[in-house]
Amino acid sequence: MTFSKYLISTAIICLLFVTACDNDNTVSEIDFTEIVSGDITLDGSLANKKVEVFTDQASLNASLAIYVNLVTEHTVDFTTSRAVLLSMGARGSGGQSISAEAIEDYTDHIKLKILLSAPGNNCLVTLAFTSPYQFIEFDSLKTVVIEERLEVIDCN
Repeated sequence: MTFSKYLISTAIICLLFVTACDNDNTVSEIDFTEIVSGDITLDGSLANKKVEVFTDQASLNASLAIYVNLVTEHTVDFTTSRAVLLSMGARGSGGQSISAEAIEDYTDHIKLKILLSAPGNNCLVTLAFTSPYQFIEFDSLKTVVIEERLEVIDCN
């Protein structure tokens, strides 16, 4: 009888521990908007691979000016939102891309899921330097955690 009580109490404690630690089960997604994307910087220079989170309009504008010649300024309300640059960096061929897949909302942070796509060895590509990028905007002020996933395209 004592062993049964011990076993039941241990099971209950373990269940409570697992339940308390598993707080990521109810994850909601945050919608995002693409500001602009492309394959090369405005002046043709090759950018470095990076993810940059912008917290003010001046920084966003300075970075956008490297990539595109905007006819009108894209304005972000930085009191409720953030903008992010996803840059794949210099690549030796075409067929490469970078894009935001999803943004998951957790209690104390958000997770930005990024998809990096590259052509497989059997793909025909242009032999030109590219520097794929994407600017996005979303409504959240939480800390951004990055998760990257590489997808190699099979052209058979």
